[in-house]
Amino acid sequence: MNTKFIITVSSLFIILLLIDSVHAQNVEIISPEKTIILYTGKSNSLEILVRNKGEKRDTFYFSVWPTYWINLEKYWMTLRPDEVGNTSIVIEPPIDAEEGMVVYTITARSIDYNVSSSREINFKILRTTSVFLSEVKINKQIFRPGETVTIQPVITNINRKESAEVFVTTKILRDNSIVKKFEDGFSISPASVETLTNSFGLDIRNIAGEYEVYVALKNELNKVLDEKTINFEIETIHKVDEEKKTVNSVLYSIVTIKITNNGNVVESDFYVTESLPLISKNFFYPEIEPIQQEEKGNRIVYTWLIKKLAPTESITITYQLRFTNLVLVSCLLIIIIVWVVWLFFRPQLRKSYMGLLAEGREITISLNLKNRQRKTIKDIIVHDSVPPLAAVVKKFDTLVPSLKRKVSGTELTWKIKELRAKEERVLTYRIKPTIDILGKLKLPKAHVIYKTKKGKKRRILSKTVSIMGKVK
Repeated sequence: MNTKFIITVSSLFIILLLIDSVHAQNVEIISPEKTIILYTGKSNSLEILVRNKGEKRDTFYFSVWPTYWINLEKYWMTLRPDEVGNTSIVIEPPIDAEEGMVVYTITARSIDYNVSSSREINFKILRTTSVFLSEVKINKQIFRPGETVTIQPVITNINRKESAEVFVTTKILRDNSIVKKFEDGFSISPASVETLTNSFGLDIRNIAGEYEVYVALKNELNKVLDEKTINFEIETIHKVDEEKKTVNSVLYSIVTIKITNNGNVVESDFYVTESLPLISKNFFYPEIEPIQQEEKGNRIVYTWLIKKLAPTESITITYQLRFTNLVLVSCLLIIIIVWVVWLFFRPQLRKSYMGLLAEGREITISLNLKNRQRKTIKDIIVHDSVPPLAAVVKKFDTLVPSLKRKVSGTELTWKIKELRAKEERVLTYRIKPTIDILGKLKLPKAHVIYKTKKGKKRRILSKTVSIMGKVK
């Protein structure tokens, strides 16, 4: 019995070993057998082929060891019998990695049969440079206009024996356009770290959005040894300011409204309004026509549309309130009023007669002079004349004039020293026709010359007087 049991157990153990051996051969990893060279700071991709050598469809899980510097493109795949699939590994040794050999083990494990196959890959690490950018620092990630961006590239030399001449180019980019550029050159000592500092002040000319900082480290032959990028953001600021100025004169007012975009983004499709008294619409003359005008109570509101205004850009809206017509009408009214007042309040001379026009009969002529002003007038001289068809009777009931005979008739002149405000003086004289007159005898206008209180001479006239003569 014991011998049979031992034979049975032995047989089962051999069968299990054979099964495990068969399953172990169900998957095959195909990879390069030679040593692969890797350079520090560079990304390297390697394709790995996997074959399902089993007789059934199978799913395989992939892993790699050690896990640093390396990534797998796929972590599992399903293959039909004898089908070959592919995956890839990406290896990127850091720029400060030590030179030497690195061995990675790739393992493919069957999920259905719990068997696996492994393959070792040898890599040789070579250093491209001993000087590199270990990091790029920035003082913050989000900025506002008026703040300062501080960029600090950190350069490391891991060579313990030799110094190096290096140049650092720092660019601030927006949409691939250079906003600001810095150039620095220096010698870095063996086994040392240097930190550069570059500052860039922001204002509203720097448009809101994402910015990229690109830093390149070069040697003295202008070859790029290392490069890094870092991003920052400028916060959006909406700020549109309005400045209004008014220039006044007698005939017009000029109003200027200056709209300025003091933000850091383009402003579009916004409105500017101006509210004025309703009566001003009759005097409103804009350089740019508003898109709308609306009456609200005793006010009128004008609206302009600003389609686009870039940062720092300004637009000016100018209009005039022209009072020329109003001033002209007002001046005319004032002149008329003054003229009417002057006519009403100036001294008045009225000429009249009494009697019949017949040969040998006397006619009394009256000159009524009244000072309607509120001030005294002085040095008054009253002139009148009689045509040669009549003679002056040298008999006077009032102030006696001086007489002067001429071919054109007889002139009469009275002199009055002064006439106080509202005072009235009547001057009379008589005439007698020298012949019978048919029709009318037209007496000329009398006139008065006087001086105002300021010494200015003034002259006023009476109306013409016509006396009816005989009728045939």
